[in-house]
Amino acid sequence: MPSEEAHIRLAVRNQGTLDYLATEVDKHAEWVATVAFYKALHVVEAVFARDKAIGHGRDHGPRHQYLKRTNRYQHIWKNYWNLWRASTVARCLEDNGHVHGSFAEYMTPDQVLDRLVKGNLQQVQLSARRFLSAASVIALGLPPLKPKS
Repeated sequence: MPSEEAHIRLAVRNQGTLDYLATEVDKHAEWVATVAFYKALHVVEAVFARDKAIGHGRDHGPRHQYLKRTNRYQHIWKNYWNLWRASTVARCLEDNGHVHGSFAEYMTPDQVLDRLVKGNLQQVQLSARRFLSAASVIALGLPPLKPKS
């Protein structure tokens, strides 16, 4: 089973790719959406690596069910789901049985950056940080959680 650290390393590498592609999001909106989703996936898998009750996921179905049905992961789920849907449209031009003629019909490049990257992906990371080690939070470039008073 890959470790939390291994998943965080992949998430950080995905961020580098995301930064590169985002410089020309008009040309690469589909790939920005897809890489944003895969970064979120690795953040979620890092969380699961620390959650001994679940461990490493091997496919989307069980991962979705665990995120969706586990109260402590609800905020991660809401944002992760939006990233998954967008990446599915980006890769397959289909969303819950609705076929799209192009990814641009589904989402503009500005929406990809604002909603997916700055919105959903950032929220996945911020929600996940309470389940991650301090080293992972630092590696992701997230602000540390404030101590409870």
